[in-house]
Amino acid sequence: MTIEEIKHNSVQMLTDYLNRTIDEACGIVSAEEDPYFPLTVMNNTSRFSDTLRDHAQDMVDIFLHSKNKTGAGYSLEMESVNTRSNGRRSIIRRVYFENENDYLDYVSVHPKVAVLKMAVTSLKREEALDGKSLSAWAKKNVRELTKNRPEPTAFWRNIAACAKWLSQSRNGEPQGNLSVPPDFIEANKALIQSLLTPPEVSSSRENPSLEDESPSENPAVKEKKAAKTESVEKQEREYPAFVAPPIEPSSRPLSVRFRSLSASSPLKLGRLVPEEIGLPLNDFIHLNQSSFLRDITTVMIVSNETVYQNFPHSEHTLCIYGPGYTVNALKLCEWFSRYKIIYCGDISEHCFDVLSTFRTAYPKTESLCMDGDTWETFLSRAEQGDSLKNEAVPPNLTEEEKHTFLSLRLVRGKNRLCLEAVPSDYLLGRLEAMKPADETEGK
Repeated sequence: MTIEEIKHNSVQMLTDYLNRTIDEACGIVSAEEDPYFPLTVMNNTSRFSDTLRDHAQDMVDIFLHSKNKTGAGYSLEMESVNTRSNGRRSIIRRVYFENENDYLDYVSVHPKVAVLKMAVTSLKREEALDGKSLSAWAKKNVRELTKNRPEPTAFWRNIAACAKWLSQSRNGEPQGNLSVPPDFIEANKALIQSLLTPPEVSSSRENPSLEDESPSENPAVKEKKAAKTESVEKQEREYPAFVAPPIEPSSRPLSVRFRSLSASSPLKLGRLVPEEIGLPLNDFIHLNQSSFLRDITTVMIVSNETVYQNFPHSEHTLCIYGPGYTVNALKLCEWFSRYKIIYCGDISEHCFDVLSTFRTAYPKTESLCMDGDTWETFLSRAEQGDSLKNEAVPPNLTEEEKHTFLSLRLVRGKNRLCLEAVPSDYLLGRLEAMKPADETEGK
């Protein structure tokens, strides 16, 4: 077993996962009654026990990239056993993903799946189709459902309204005026029509064309062949928007992107002054030995890529992109203890959980705009988000953060305020207010 095999098997599971996700959004199956996670990637990997010397480096690499070590990605179930030639050893018994976020972050499709869920949920809410018909239609239109649109919720609400109105009109049912701009209807005629003629739903299996996958080849064998396996080709046909390029962990280690927000402390590489730098984690943990941190007093971790890229200038501040639970890899940066650490994430159950987890290493970490005032100010911009399966409140939160977290559970369908919905000047103002007075004088 190698990291490449784990990555390959994880990507191969996307088809089944997406089928299940669509069925959940359509109300066909229930995540509570029939949970999909934990998701096993590989079972019974005990061959390490007999050939430990041959696989020692692979085993070390697998552990170093696992959630057991980094706090994100796949998890390892370890077991201590007696082996024939190596005595008592710890072996990897199972490779699995504990939850949906770990899996989506690992296969790099989290944003696309979020858009997919939102789109299908919007169509279901507007009753454009019954559950099974909507599921069959969605599985054939994943590319459309995951397109990046300026206002996706409003877009799909309008699509559903048009389809419902036309369906009622065809059936001779009474209908009121359609409050959708004519140019919108004209631009999306084909998509609207496709909802009126959804694919037939199989009585025996809801979507056999997606589920009848051929077994995939072992990556070690596949590398020797020029042609793709049938299962990979099938996945590209069914879900082209989700097929990621091959990733070689050995040549592409976990990297950290960062930028300086300080005009007086720009990042310098010789004569170059780049806007952003990306370093492998193994190098980033030694960043304190470079000149990049000169005059830096605050390190801010931002979970949203758009906000990270466009955050306004702020003196003495280094900004790091830390999406999802991957931020836990930064626990290895011992030099963090000498700086003011700020975490800026969505107001959502998962981001509060990330913050709580990160504080196990750096308990003095402060949060930016993850409070009740921000939540109440921009509540009208909130949207539906995922809830933690564990009902408990994350332990390492301030009283204000706990109160805000509990507020999320009181609002049905609007339990996530995306960081992008908060104006940048508001974020900057709150950041500056958190800094010592001597850093903000003269502004």
